[in-house]
Amino acid sequence: MKRQLIKIAVIFVIFLTGSMFYFQWSVREAEKQDQYEEPLFQNNIVIKGIIDDISDSGNHCFNIIYLKSFKSTAHYFNPFRKNTYPYAINGRNCEIYSWACVHDVERGDSIIIDSNKRSFLIIKKDTVNNLRSDLSFVDRELNYIKEHSKLKF
Repeated sequence: MKRQLIKIAVIFVIFLTGSMFYFQWSVREAEKQDQYEEPLFQNNIVIKGIIDDISDSGNHCFNIIYLKSFKSTAHYFNPFRKNTYPYAINGRNCEIYSWACVHDVERGDSIIIDSNKRSFLIIKKDTVNNLRSDLSFVDRELNYIKEHSKLKF
């Protein structure tokens, strides 16, 4: 019995130590990613518009939000050329690539994006509850974006 308790304690200590190292490694990797991404967001793009349609990928709340009646500080942003996918702008059309769950957003909601601040705000049309999130790059859903984008560059 005593031998089994010692064995369990040793396994627990090894697991705990491994978990701590994994956590530290994860934090360092996230900080490296932020340092890489931060300058790419500093492009002075602000987008304000109304959600016209949503394309749900069915994968962890990832979707494409299509805007209508939007205003932007940029008239053109091609994510395919720059390989950065927070949004796309082509003239009078705009798409936002996000992990905002479809049950959290709907047609007619307003959206405000400030790239420099990496902020993403959805103002609900029927309630006072707003959805605030960080703007981020999309790297796992590129095929979905290419297949479902309404913008042609």
